[in-house]
Amino acid sequence: MVLQERVLEWAHEMLAAPSLGAFAGVAVHVPAAPGEDPVVSLVLADPSHELRQLMLGIGEAAAPAAGPVFVDSLVGVAPQCAALHAPWCGEYRAADHALLLPGDPGLRQLVMLPLQRESQLIGVFCVASHAARPALATLEPSWMAHVAAVMAATLERLFDRARLLRAGMTDPLTGWNSRRFMQARLREEVARSRRFGAAATCLVIDVDRLQRVNERFGQPAGDRALREIVSRIESQVRASDSTAHLGSDQFAVLLPATSAALAVPVVERIQSAVRASPIELAPGVAQAMSVSIGIASSSADAAGDGKAAADQWLAEAEGALHRAKLRGGDCYAFSSAAATSAPGRSAHPPPQ
Repeated sequence: MVLQERVLEWAHEMLAAPSLGAFAGVAVHVPAAPGEDPVVSLVLADPSHELRQLMLGIGEAAAPAAGPVFVDSLVGVAPQCAALHAPWCGEYRAADHALLLPGDPGLRQLVMLPLQRESQLIGVFCVASHAARPALATLEPSWMAHVAAVMAATLERLFDRARLLRAGMTDPLTGWNSRRFMQARLREEVARSRRFGAAATCLVIDVDRLQRVNERFGQPAGDRALREIVSRIESQVRASDSTAHLGSDQFAVLLPATSAALAVPVVERIQSAVRASPIELAPGVAQAMSVSIGIASSSADAAGDGKAAADQWLAEAEGALHRAKLRGGDCYAFSSAAATSAPGRSAHPPPQ
């Protein structure tokens, strides 16, 4: 098969990629000459970190050899990008190109394909070799431009798809993840627990007496209270923890690598932060509020498949929350398994 046919087939496979990870897996297999071992990188501009968050949010894992590598500024990585409007082939110079293709000082020749959207440079696809020019560099410039256009269009489609998926996993009121997202994260932690024996704890949090706020001051006041409580909860958890709005006045926080005993200080900090000061419900109207919290830990011995085990884990946290609510609220309670793994900790309200 001649090179042009192989390139067309390669471009078609990229265009048909169903996900960002699949796209990256195809991109790394750039058509090459016999004996050629090209080094490939895909560098994308992501100054707002949106693309990185999209990939994390939908659980996309790109092929490591292909990237993509996200950078705040393409020009900051390679000054040549400032004037890169067409495919470029030439000598690899470490001083100019090392950040595009890090970790391989033996490179000799380089092809750079600018990926553009509406005349703006959004990324660069690089193919380098240790000896002769990469096979891709022997194509007519129009062929290389076609490959770059296919890549840019495919990336735009896949990131738009990721945005849609992400939108379905984000709660519009609070900006937190949805119940669906939390269920996916719990399945991941179940798998990790079974493989490595690592503990994780799920908290289910309920806003006490929110219905009274809605009835007395109206739904907008209740929504305002929820947003403020979410902000206070968020201030007490780590960036590596996962949060979700389960629905109505209930939220969940997943604490990876955290036993039930270690989760208690987090729980107490959350409750203290919510109690710290009255929440403004409307101009000139403020009210003290509190939350109740159920605590449940993962188990490597959980029965059933990953989904069933994750659903059971969340149900245990919700059951523990129910016990806390029966005590009058403004307290926390453990699931049966979590209570066993947290000796010395009672389900009574924390000190005021």
